[in-house]
Amino acid sequence: MQLEKILTLSKELLKPADILIMISAGLLSIWLYSFFWFDNNQQGKADTLLVQFAENLPQEYPLNQARLIKIQGHIGPSLIEIKQGKARFIHSACRNKFCVFHGWLSVSGDTSACLPNRISITLKGTRNQYDAIAGGQ
Repeated sequence: MQLEKILTLSKELLKPADILIMISAGLLSIWLYSFFWFDNNQQGKADTLLVQFAENLPQEYPLNQARLIKIQGHIGPSLIEIKQGKARFIHSACRNKFCVFHGWLSVSGDTSACLPNRISITLKGTRNQYDAIAGGQ
């Protein structure tokens, strides 16, 4: 009985324009979500690797050329691989090897660091991947 009254009342209050506005708002929400959270318009495409050692100036390497980069860090050598537009640590002298286990960096703004060896690598592109913390750049 009560449910029938509510349904009848809602039919009287909802107009075709109200339904159109709700559908439009839903479609707009879906479009905004896909635009900001997925890799549209090459968002997050990286083209350069920045390698920073201690207080030295960062060295830049293009991601379109496969290569191995050996850097003598604070506690020993680190080996960085660039391949197919991605980069990663493949060896480091540190004990826990978190930098090696981090894996491939693939989108602009991705960063990995070997803190005991004082080496960090960061991918750089025209626009960083959007996330809730950085807010995109």
